[in-house]
Amino acid sequence: MKFSNFAEVLLLTVIGAAFAQDQDVAAAVGPAVTDGDCSIDVRLQAEGETPIGVPTDWHPDDNIIVKLAGSTCDVGVSPTWTISGWENTIVQIAPNTAFKPPALADNKRQLVKIMRGTLLDVNVNGIFTDGHWETHAVNAPNRAFSMYVDSAVDEIMAGEDGAVIVYMTVTEEILSTPITDMTSSPVTDMAGPYSENLKWNKFADVTDWGFDGVEFWNMAGILLQENDGTRLANMQWWTFREDFNADNYHDHAGLTAENAFGEIHMAMYAPNGVSGMQTTLMGTENKNYTPNPEDLGIGNTYNQNDNTEVQIAIPMPPGYAHGPLWSVEPDTGEPTRMCSGAVQYPPHRWLISANGAPNEPLRYVMWVAYEHLPEDVTVPLKMITEWPNANLQNTMTPAECAVVEDPTSPGATETAAPADTAEVEAQAADLDEDAPSSGAYFSYPTTLVAVVLGSILVAIA
Repeated sequence: MKFSNFAEVLLLTVIGAAFAQDQDVAAAVGPAVTDGDCSIDVRLQAEGETPIGVPTDWHPDDNIIVKLAGSTCDVGVSPTWTISGWENTIVQIAPNTAFKPPALADNKRQLVKIMRGTLLDVNVNGIFTDGHWETHAVNAPNRAFSMYVDSAVDEIMAGEDGAVIVYMTVTEEILSTPITDMTSSPVTDMAGPYSENLKWNKFADVTDWGFDGVEFWNMAGILLQENDGTRLANMQWWTFREDFNADNYHDHAGLTAENAFGEIHMAMYAPNGVSGMQTTLMGTENKNYTPNPEDLGIGNTYNQNDNTEVQIAIPMPPGYAHGPLWSVEPDTGEPTRMCSGAVQYPPHRWLISANGAPNEPLRYVMWVAYEHLPEDVTVPLKMITEWPNANLQNTMTPAECAVVEDPTSPGATETAAPADTAEVEAQAADLDEDAPSSGAYFSYPTTLVAVVLGSILVAIA
């Protein structure tokens, strides 16, 4: 069966509950053969299954797995999931092909998150080339950008490499609703295949990393796979209350080349106008640094840390995401890699307030994390040539990595001159001494801090 647009899928999904149940049963049997049509397979992660890309440390099961259609598909459309009031549909679009979403109700807004490829003329968050605005999976580093698409746009055209997107709709009422508890609407508004498994869990209940008594919540996610079953991306959801210090500074140093990802966050609900991301610029020094102000006891606040590097605040209202927080190769725009193969990240975190008075009643922030394959989030060079507040540095060579990991190894002595060895070891020692403290998730290994830093903006007004 081949679906040409979203409206046809909607028509089928509203035929009745019996059809939905049959679809769930069929999906549970096993993956469907989708080459030659646009059927997108949906199933629940099997017991004991550990596909690459899901966070097995805290959600080893209950993840929903969506496998794309085959390469002959023009436009493939998944079922729609309502997740805490936001509707999410996975759409696969062939090169230079258009997806036609259904007409929007007067009270609805539409948004698009590109997971792979590019779109043409959906908004101006991109590069203007050959008469078209081409929007990419990422934007300029360390800045917020809107994921909204004008309501007048009734056709979403993929670029020459095609695209995989998350098409979202949300009502104006939802956008204006603050979250004040985790047990009522819109937080509990869930629908779609296997949505009974999409449950908010306190992070302390699914890990042994602390956070006891902290209003910090996470939910099993949706794993996207290529038609051959390989990983494309993962989506998971987070929330915490504004009076708790939950999302501590962290990086991705615990990952490897196998499970590495570049992460983009989008705000769904924001408690105030300053809620958003905070990140540092590695290798910099804030000349205006002052010690922490008095802790006012209102949760994750800007400046509530002892990090003397230049720090960037990226406020993000609902429907806004951020550009790459990771380090970027200055000559290619690709994510910088650590010696482990993971993406090079500075310390970063989600913050709620700026030492202001909290709301009454207290509110929660909620966001979705899109975890991309590193190769799918290359930053177009036009986006970084005049954007200096980015971590621009080169991945260490295999020889440099070998030197840091084992200066006596045969590979190191054969491929690195003694002067290079001494230089890299010195850099590792100097940087390791001032390395940031470990965050809630991962900490820096010695091999990470030995990366040779590129030219980045140090002075601030």
